[in-house]
Amino acid sequence: MSGEFGAAFRKLLEQRTESQRSRVIHALDIANTLSPDAPQAQRETLVEQACQIARSVAPHVAAIKLNYPLVLATGVEIAHKIKQVISGIPLIADFKVADIDNTNAWIARHTFSAGFDAVIVHAFIGRDAIQAVLDEARNYGGRGVILVVDMSHPGALQFIHPQAEKLSRLAVELDVTGVIAPGTRPEHVTQIRSWIGPNHLILTPGVGAQGGKPGSAIAAGADYEIIGRSIYQAKSPTKAAKEFAAATYKAKAHRTPVREGVDFVDEISQILYDTQAFKFGSFTLGSGIVSPFYIDLRLLPSYPASFARLTDLQLQWLAAHPEIKFDRIAGIPTAGLSFGTMLSQRLEKPLIYVRKKAKGYGRKRLVEGKFESGDTVLVVDDLITDGGSKLETAKVLRDEGLKVKDVFVVVDREQGGGAQLAEVDLQLRALVKISDLVNTLVQRGHLTKQQAQRIRDYINR
Repeated sequence: MSGEFGAAFRKLLEQRTESQRSRVIHALDIANTLSPDAPQAQRETLVEQACQIARSVAPHVAAIKLNYPLVLATGVEIAHKIKQVISGIPLIADFKVADIDNTNAWIARHTFSAGFDAVIVHAFIGRDAIQAVLDEARNYGGRGVILVVDMSHPGALQFIHPQAEKLSRLAVELDVTGVIAPGTRPEHVTQIRSWIGPNHLILTPGVGAQGGKPGSAIAAGADYEIIGRSIYQAKSPTKAAKEFAAATYKAKAHRTPVREGVDFVDEISQILYDTQAFKFGSFTLGSGIVSPFYIDLRLLPSYPASFARLTDLQLQWLAAHPEIKFDRIAGIPTAGLSFGTMLSQRLEKPLIYVRKKAKGYGRKRLVEGKFESGDTVLVVDDLITDGGSKLETAKVLRDEGLKVKDVFVVVDREQGGGAQLAEVDLQLRALVKISDLVNTLVQRGHLTKQQAQRIRDYINR
């Protein structure tokens, strides 16, 4: 994937980035200076003000973003007027388009006709509604389409952030130009970069007035920081833009590196094939569900080289997610215990585990190992189906006074386990998803298209 949509926009943006030595996108959100019932003369004055600010910051920004309030107050023609003042500057329409496909196509058509080079669209509206905008972007010669996969305000943590991974993967599938990620939370930017890879842009609002530190989002994996009030409300917008330009351009050198050559799905699919741990057929799971595939990760300890490589991948994944903090590891017997043991040794974190029932002798303990009340525990297992064993383990650990926030598995079978965990405030952390593995196994010739479709139908049910 390479961000097919928006080639012309990206080229223009990259040229400005290097010529101005800036990774700032200025958010020219100044419409709150105008009342809704203001006379036409005041609207024209607002246009002049916008053009004046744009002209003053242009030497130090890569692009300018216009939001809905400004366009509603002045008319969509403001894009053409700004481009008359600053030749060649990319303009982004921050309209957060979120409607049905027909309406979205109409919005995109008018936006691109007015001279905007890219438009921001909400990802949660789904494939068909986004595709309508992409079709218009292609019709207008490489205009950009940027999807909102996460947001910078506190309320984003309630609904949109928990879906950020799915929205990011949709952005890659549709091969859009880039995504919006929160500049107020650099650790989330790093997460999103790991999901979308190196070839799609990440634009991050929230820097400056909302509390994001200049350069921090870019160092975490973003390409551009969107900065508004801290520039246009400054005593000298030109000086402020120049300072932000220096900070953002320099930050690229300190960016968290994308691990080139490490494709978790590709590597794990090869491990499963080498160890014959992936089977297609008819299998009854512990939950009683009949599945057309079976993943037997209990085989891996019998293949030391493959097991060691998988542990390396787990460690690399955890290193890319520093927000996951824990004092101890709890392996779920039996498969999860071998994975937990390997991680415990490599990370030098103490290992504990939960028995299926307490011993009838000795200390008669249900949780084996040393721990203190209040310790945070990472629960580790091989894979997840409905989440039952993870829920039982977490409950026992919590009853012992331990904190359990995250459950780490190799494969998510995508059969509702993550949702079950979320109901009791547990976050599923999966190295790969079965749908991604299936796609790769087909590409490698290890599954037929018919077998893959049967698995996909099963997952969808």
